[in-house]
Amino acid sequence: MVMMNGNDGEDEGDFAPDVAQQIDENLRRLYSETVSEELPRSLTELLDALRRQDEAGGEQRMGEQ
Repeated sequence: MVMMNGNDGEDEGDFAPDVAQQIDENLRRLYSETVSEELPRSLTELLDALRRQDEAGGEQRMGEQ
């Protein structure tokens, strides 16, 4: 795995600074697009069900003390 650590090509396999910057920009763009995507309905429903289950379990544990 190549690490972009700002060594400016000191190690074999490092990217030139302009290439590393271009890679960083592309990764940031891809990540920001992914973050802005809406979650699928099935995943949202699953998360809601897990939250309800967790809340119900927390109430039961509190009552047992």
